[in-house]
Amino acid sequence: ISPPQEKGSTFLQLGSSTEQQLQVIFEVLEEYDWTAFAVVTTLLPGYEDFVDYVEVLTDSSFIGWEHRGVVTLNLTDDPEGARTRRQLREVSAQIRLLYCSRDEAEAVFRAARDAGLTGPGYIWFVVGTNLGGSEQLPEH
Repeated sequence: ISPPQEKGSTFLQLGSSTEQQLQVIFEVLEEYDWTAFAVVTTLLPGYEDFVDYVEVLTDSSFIGWEHRGVVTLNLTDDPEGARTRRQLREVSAQIRLLYCSRDEAEAVFRAARDAGLTGPGYIWFVVGTNLGGSEQLPEH
């Protein structure tokens, strides 16, 4: 008896939810005593839920989080990135939680690099449900 011939294969990729990603990030922030942070989002669907969940995590915690605000970037209305660079410079925290798509991350990090916000002393945590799926890493 021979094994049945496979006509194709199925690949199942399980990703962690945004909430799970944030819980892990907040554990890392707590571990390193990085309590001051800002939130940066694009208009990616779900960004309002992301912001709300960050508030739930910080408000319900005994840690003295210093939430330094939310910046929402509209990348489609800023093709050259001038407004994005200005908005990113206005963020006072060196720790940034970024919610965006993979393609948007490229544009955000390009603007951040051009604004001098990606070198030593700046820590970015990128959160999103569709950041994987490519072997090529973003240049920035």
